[in-house]
Amino acid sequence: MKLFQRFLLAVVIALSGATVSANPAYTRPELLIETEELAKILGQPNVRLIDAVDPAGYQRAHIAGAVNIFYLDLAKLDERKKNGFPLSQAEAEKVFGEAGIDAATQVVVYDGGEGPSASGVWFVLDFFGHKNVKVLNGGLRKWLKENRSLTQDVPTPEKKKFTAKPDAERVVTRAWVEKNLKTKDVVLVDTRSFNEYIGKDVRPGASRGGHIPGAAHLEWTKFSDKMNTFKSADQLEKALNQRGITKETKVVTYCQTGIGRSTDMALAMKLIGYDNVVEYAGSWEEWSADPRLPIEK
Repeated sequence: MKLFQRFLLAVVIALSGATVSANPAYTRPELLIETEELAKILGQPNVRLIDAVDPAGYQRAHIAGAVNIFYLDLAKLDERKKNGFPLSQAEAEKVFGEAGIDAATQVVVYDGGEGPSASGVWFVLDFFGHKNVKVLNGGLRKWLKENRSLTQDVPTPEKKKFTAKPDAERVVTRAWVEKNLKTKDVVLVDTRSFNEYIGKDVRPGASRGGHIPGAAHLEWTKFSDKMNTFKSADQLEKALNQRGITKETKVVTYCQTGIGRSTDMALAMKLIGYDNVVEYAGSWEEWSADPRLPIEK
């Protein structure tokens, strides 16, 4: 009997180990914050909450203490075309400083729950050197489902000194993409919808339909579950591996504007330790506008 009990114990231990390796935890869980955690720190003086949706949505209702920074206001096409930066260093310092953010501020970003808006603000802050940023997992949708309160009150944060330290290695330009279209070690990933990818859906801001030649399609929605929270680590890894993306793969993501859907994929990759990812900041908005550049449908 004792021998059989030892055998059962050995099987349980083996199965436990298999489960852990098949379902690894996020490598960087600190990039996310859950609703319960946010509720505990609301109102603390060193915490700045950012609502990344459009101003109309923010005005209807938002989490108490949140300031509004619409993510698309951080994607300046002229700047993206010039050097790949989402916006200028001076603009970043103005926007984030006026929002009450300095080096000591813990920033929490959220959106309606869809993901791209919050990830866009996360990316721009991270790009300019502010690493103390968390994205609310599930966003406003999860917050509301848990019957947590909202407000229409607009805070007036004290202006602070935000020092922008851009990391040019996080982005690539159109010229870089052109040069590396056929580089085997680079995987270009289009995170837009399938209809945009095949040219059936040409959205405002795009001059032509289709995609950059050779780009793999991996829609940003593949990274979240029904509650709009990020999928488990093994599910994220599986979605990437199906496109031939490993931790060693050089990944260039793009969408319509360079922040949003593509940064959502970047955040998902960062969560599970896939660090070799950069943004093509000009994205489809820039590429489609030049008739000399090739496209595929």
